[in-house]
Amino acid sequence: MDEKRGSVRWNIILPIRYMGFAKHNEGYARTKDLSTTGACVETVEKHEPGDKLNVMFEFPDVEGTVCVESEVIWQKHSQGFQEEYNYLTGLAFRRIRDCHKQCILDYVIDHHPQQLRERWWQGV
Repeated sequence: MDEKRGSVRWNIILPIRYMGFAKHNEGYARTKDLSTTGACVETVEKHEPGDKLNVMFEFPDVEGTVCVESEVIWQKHSQGFQEEYNYLTGLAFRRIRDCHKQCILDYVIDHHPQQLRERWWQGV
């Protein structure tokens, strides 16, 4: 499979919320990995490629919620999860503001410095 990611991904588990644009359904998920351009998340609900989701992050050092418009790129069912999550879902962030990219980067620097050091050569 060709690599299509726009930036390095860090293996960071972080709870998130999301709101669907079409169905206006709210759900909970968690990141499996995260970057400034997208994420792989574990979800309960099935989504289709092209679905638009508004992803909401609650970073500990940021006042308020960081909201990022995203698009489902792929999803696969997984029976290997031991919790309630049923799907791995690949998200690409769309129209992400520079300040929100900085929030993600600051979170990685402050809370997962080893992850940053291990992949600094891949770029941000």
